[in-house]
Amino acid sequence: MDIDGRIKIIMEKMEKLKDKNPVDTCGDFPPVWDKPLKEERVAKFEEKNGIKLPEDYRRFITTVAGSGSQPFYGLYSIFDQQDADDTNLSQKFYYTIENPLDIYKLSDEEYNKLNDEMTDSGFIFLCHEGCAMYSILIVNSDDKDTYGTVWYFDLANDAGIFPLLNPVNKKTMNFLDWLEYYVDRTLELDDDDFFTYAELTGPYYDDVPEE
Repeated sequence: MDIDGRIKIIMEKMEKLKDKNPVDTCGDFPPVWDKPLKEERVAKFEEKNGIKLPEDYRRFITTVAGSGSQPFYGLYSIFDQQDADDTNLSQKFYYTIENPLDIYKLSDEEYNKLNDEMTDSGFIFLCHEGCAMYSILIVNSDDKDTYGTVWYFDLANDAGIFPLLNPVNKKTMNFLDWLEYYVDRTLELDDDDFFTYAELTGPYYDDVPEE
């Protein structure tokens, strides 16, 4: 299926959210979508930062919406990365699918060596779940399997930076996979339930040591 066809299906599912009334939501619900971004403006953003946005994400923000009130606290615009003042898009993302940042596996020496280049490069923020936990999209990587994938970013709670994995096939997720997972999970939950993208980080969150 082409990208436009996939987007159409996802947004048709979004319409069904009007029948939901979740008690635990962050941004406006049902989702409110802002206008798409102009192609010329996105191209200048890419040129300025020396990157090429992943095709599915780029198509969404230029044809459907540049930002929105969901998931969670809302889809960030590339021009309004509220929590990303120090993120450097021109630097390559430091990690790969095979080698994420798992803080619990670091020695004290390795932890103390973490720096901005290792934690704040090569990605944009997609949304904030709260408590400094985010979904991020990798937009600059030398690793072709890592570029264009969505990861879970949780440094505030000393967790790490992990790729999101499809719970069915355990493969990585691109932007449209990420967005469709949001709408599918929200549709299947009772209004008093909630989910977190952390559930897609593989075995990590099953093995977090208890305090």
